[in-house]
Amino acid sequence: MQFDILACENILGYSFRNKNLLIHAFTHASYTNEHKEYPSNERLEFLGDSILGYIITEYLFNRFSNEQEGVLTAYKQSLVSKKPLSKAILDKKINEFLIVGEGEQGGKRKENLSENLFESIVAAIYLDSDVYNAKKFVLSFLDVDSILKSNEINNNFTDYKSELLKIVQKKKIGTIEYIEIEKSGPPHAPSFTMAVTINGKIIAKGKGRSHKDGEKQAAKSAITILQSEE
Repeated sequence: MQFDILACENILGYSFRNKNLLIHAFTHASYTNEHKEYPSNERLEFLGDSILGYIITEYLFNRFSNEQEGVLTAYKQSLVSKKPLSKAILDKKINEFLIVGEGEQGGKRKENLSENLFESIVAAIYLDSDVYNAKKFVLSFLDVDSILKSNEINNNFTDYKSELLKIVQKKKIGTIEYIEIEKSGPPHAPSFTMAVTINGKIIAKGKGRSHKDGEKQAAKSAITILQSEE
């Protein structure tokens, strides 16, 4: 394995005390499958997703003191979704440092893995130091103002989970829960089938590359079903 630690840190704007943690953050599951001694960054992605959500939630709560919860939720989803996270990584060419297996070699493959890489970096910085440095990284890499001003957010963004919650609450038909139905695909590129239930009854299903994406698609389908019943 060859990994230019100094060059990577210069782009990240953060110097790791634990250099192994940095390498861990960039080690994709496809490389781990071929080199068992190197743990993949999947656990870091899991932690990073929650830390990123907290950082963005706090930022929006403080910045938009007069906005209601629904608007803040839409803003948050627009900032932590695949497109802006991937763009942040690709703009800085951080994806070029990603350590992948032989089957994942090539620029295009690394581009597709950029969203999860962002999350694993957030977790690694947090574990190496604190939430302050993780927040500094997130807000310096994400072009927050441009994202929030985009037409996609102002005109076309739909938070399907929030919309579904509003419909269910209005109809007073029960409690929503999302559950995993199936996980398929290779370990380094899984696909999740998620179901949305109301009072334990499955209403709709959706598939995505993450639980979040699957839940979004399931909520979208559930909205269509409930609206057709009106």
